[in-house]
Amino acid sequence: MLQPLREDQQSRVIASRAFVEALARRMAASMPSGVDVGDLVQDGMLGLIDAVHRYDEDRGIRFETFAERRVRGAMIDALRRDAWPRGVRRVRRELEAAREALRVSTGGEPSLADLAAHLGTDEERLGRTIVRIKTIEATSAAAGGDAQDANLPPGCVPSAPPSPDDRYVTLERRERLRAAMSLLQPRDRRLLSLYYFQDATMKQIGQALGVNESRISQLHARALTRLKDALLTCGYADNPSRMVAALVDLQEARTLRAVAPDAVLDAATPKGKLLAYPTMSRTTRRSSTSRNGLASQGQPLSSRKRAASVPVTSPVTKITRRA
Repeated sequence: MLQPLREDQQSRVIASRAFVEALARRMAASMPSGVDVGDLVQDGMLGLIDAVHRYDEDRGIRFETFAERRVRGAMIDALRRDAWPRGVRRVRRELEAAREALRVSTGGEPSLADLAAHLGTDEERLGRTIVRIKTIEATSAAAGGDAQDANLPPGCVPSAPPSPDDRYVTLERRERLRAAMSLLQPRDRRLLSLYYFQDATMKQIGQALGVNESRISQLHARALTRLKDALLTCGYADNPSRMVAALVDLQEARTLRAVAPDAVLDAATPKGKLLAYPTMSRTTRRSSTSRNGLASQGQPLSSRKRAASVPVTSPVTKITRRA
């Protein structure tokens, strides 16, 4: 049972009535003509009151964003309680029977024209009927992507309303991930940050950490195991493996800076590109380049191209050609 509203909550309900009315008008526009906007508003106000009780300002989400799903849900629940019109049920059964009969006779999925011809109607009228059926299905318990959605054209399937609760889950997941990452050793934290948040390859990470690629794979597996343990410590006991798998969804620079500021990366560096990480001295690189006869590699590419295009005359054949 809902608790009585506080004074500030009552003010929020009054201020949000126009929001509920706008949602009701929008929903009624996609419903059969018999749906009353006033009824939708009354049902939506119940959802609004529930949203006011559950809303937490500290989450940083606008109230309208949070309340929309619950207001819509209250309206849809009320529509679900109404029985299907008897005529619509009959037409739906006839449509399904016609579809099945045409599947058997033609061996394929019938088109709208085939269905209209089989039922003795025109395509436009049948199309309107299908839209009406789909609208009612969208407000019934059967709606939601189950097998019944396959019985009607995909274009008639209404899109699902956004889920602001999903954002709560994402924020909570990121907070726990930050806390768990902070418990890891610097090397493990750095490896996971480079791999998951900057899309660095195992080879690039190996160069950054000074180990070979096969060793990085071992360190990566070990770091994930330690992260699972850290997630358990942070209170994510239900499914730490799923939490680890969600790392791929968290590739954001601000998250990287928050959980692993010691990564060898630059915020201005393109995604997946490591900064220069010297693994040998300048003297060693210079001597190695000279021994391999690649001293010209130190020149800019444009300079090497210009040098290669200068004409050269052979002292023996007296033939001039480009080098």
